[in-house]
Amino acid sequence: MNKLKEMYDSASSGENYAEQYVEHMVNVLKSLDTKTVMTVSDIIEKTAENNQSFFVVANGGSAAVSTHWVNDLSANTVVDGKPGFRVISLTDNASSLTALGNDASFDEVFTIQLKANMRPGDVVLFMSVSGNSPNLVSAMNYANANGATTIACTGMDGGALKEGSHHCIHTPSTKDEYGPIEDIFSIIMHIAQSHISMNRGRYLAH
Repeated sequence: MNKLKEMYDSASSGENYAEQYVEHMVNVLKSLDTKTVMTVSDIIEKTAENNQSFFVVANGGSAAVSTHWVNDLSANTVVDGKPGFRVISLTDNASSLTALGNDASFDEVFTIQLKANMRPGDVVLFMSVSGNSPNLVSAMNYANANGATTIACTGMDGGALKEGSHHCIHTPSTKDEYGPIEDIFSIIMHIAQSHISMNRGRYLAH
């Protein structure tokens, strides 16, 4: 089954498709593993206290969410007297990505960056709808073998990232639900970041 195609085929109009999409997203949200979300939030929160780095790794639309992690954690958690978050998205330097993809292999673009920057004790978050992107799997294998804590956010059946990570927020989906699962990745990020900010005494009211 492909859920979005099923909704499209059954929709009586564009508006009805939109209504079905919204209703489906409500059901997807209700299935979110909030207990693991908060476990992950606590792990990320401790990276600042422990002087560790937090790396975020993803492809495509999920990579946009990794950039959003950097924005919200680095800017929205600032509190005088408390250490800031050293948060790094491995997709944000186009020059590095294209150089590594050209000179080595696209499957190794994240692994090579982790080899240069990651230290034991750091935390690495992977986001993939399928859970099977070769460049993410390679980077997770390196992170696991070199003392990092690995976290995965996945859809579909979770794939290799679900199996290989220390912690996984898995939202089952059909194979065409890239949009809903990437929406969930954003919501996970906002839940974790807002909780961390308020734990630090930072309330985002202007």
